[in-house]
Amino acid sequence: MTSPIIEFRDAGKKFGDVTALAGVDLSIDAGEIYAVIGHSGAGKSTLVRLINALERVTSGSVLVDGVDITTLSERRLREVRLGIGMVFQQFNLMRSRTVFGNVAYPLKVAGWAKADRERRVTELLKFVGIADKAWQYPDQLSGGQKQRVGIARALATNPKILLADESTSALDPETTDEVLRLLKRVNSEFGVTIVVITHEMEVVREIADRVAVLKDGKVIEHGPVRDVFAAPQQPTTKTFVETVLRARPDSADLARIRERHPGRLVIARVSDDRRIGPVLSEAISRYDVRFEVVHGGVKELGSTSFGSLTLELIGADAAVDKLIADLRTTTDVEELA
Repeated sequence: MTSPIIEFRDAGKKFGDVTALAGVDLSIDAGEIYAVIGHSGAGKSTLVRLINALERVTSGSVLVDGVDITTLSERRLREVRLGIGMVFQQFNLMRSRTVFGNVAYPLKVAGWAKADRERRVTELLKFVGIADKAWQYPDQLSGGQKQRVGIARALATNPKILLADESTSALDPETTDEVLRLLKRVNSEFGVTIVVITHEMEVVREIADRVAVLKDGKVIEHGPVRDVFAAPQQPTTKTFVETVLRARPDSADLARIRERHPGRLVIARVSDDRRIGPVLSEAISRYDVRFEVVHGGVKELGSTSFGSLTLELIGADAAVDKLIADLRTTTDVEELA
């Protein structure tokens, strides 16, 4: 059984009279990829800065690898931070140093011998796929290459924890996919616990094991990504999930659908454990109702399928009512007015 490597216990953070975080209780297991998602101003970056004590809690506590870091001196915190790497949105590379020099810098600060530094940097640049860029400078690199340097630098001192704060938001979709695949390799091959801060649910779907949703400084929902995607409970979470599925027709889509499909329209959620197929297969024989899929989609999350379908149901009102009622015994169904 895995044990928590990061724990927030009723953690809060204020900046003057402004509450950035309030009553945060989260447990992040060793070896997992944990995502924290929320809109701008939700408190995501503050939360991640509590993990390496770049910000101190004003209430509650934060434990890292069993140590309550809220009680530590600055000297002890520097030791703890050696076990925590960080990857930034804007890369934060030193322009005056080469790629090799950027990755070597934290090792030099940590007192590694020159030969050990060179061996470690060479190993990491090969791992992230930019060994041929070792003697170039950051301004000569693409955004994706810069982020690979940032990841290599963050891994230099063999950290147990990697914090990725909006690490793909400055990248195009193809480069984002490459960086996310690299982070998954870091997790699987090195066993590094990764905390991903993001405002993009597609990033959560692609990489995370579990997710917490922040709003106004509070955790409003958390759990395995599969469960949160399959059955989001809070309106904010539903909005985030919808950005991935894009399965709900917007007003323009709905107007076009209604021109062609005069029957009653419902949206039914679909996942591996919410199967509407058996009910729909009897739509005509049992209910005397015809149906057609007019909008929606299904996506993969690991080995799980999830999504939603907009259906046109055609038949007598009482029969359609019965079909909808039976569908609701298997999944969430919303009838569109």
